[in-house]
Amino acid sequence: MRQGSLFDGQTPRLAGAAASVRAAMNHAAGEYPAGRKQLVDRINEIARRDNLRLTGGNVRTISKDTLDKMLSPGDQTHKPSVDAMLAVVAATGDYGPLEALLEPFGLKILTPEKERDARFGRAVREEKEARKRRKQLEDL
Repeated sequence: MRQGSLFDGQTPRLAGAAASVRAAMNHAAGEYPAGRKQLVDRINEIARRDNLRLTGGNVRTISKDTLDKMLSPGDQTHKPSVDAMLAVVAATGDYGPLEALLEPFGLKILTPEKERDARFGRAVREEKEARKRRKQLEDL
């Protein structure tokens, strides 16, 4: 994990981030095998179970029309909430919206498989460094 600095001048560019998240949510919804109507049912089930607010106010369920408006690139009046994004990710298993959210910060999602590969790679690198240090000590 990387910590940002207030003084490095590397403030992330956030313009277009919301549109990217929305596009990723739209893609995830479009790829849902059972179709959008079943996706809405699954999102509502998750929202009820986890007490999520999918839209402004106290609404805990959405209709297919509301989902379509949330995911429409041209509709600026129905922006998806964080809860709605999380429900779409949970319902579809597609991490694209989270990846789109993290991208302006230069961060990526590390799935368990990718984490295992990263740990393996780090172990190999550390092993090579240890061999190099051992060789240097032997040569003394």
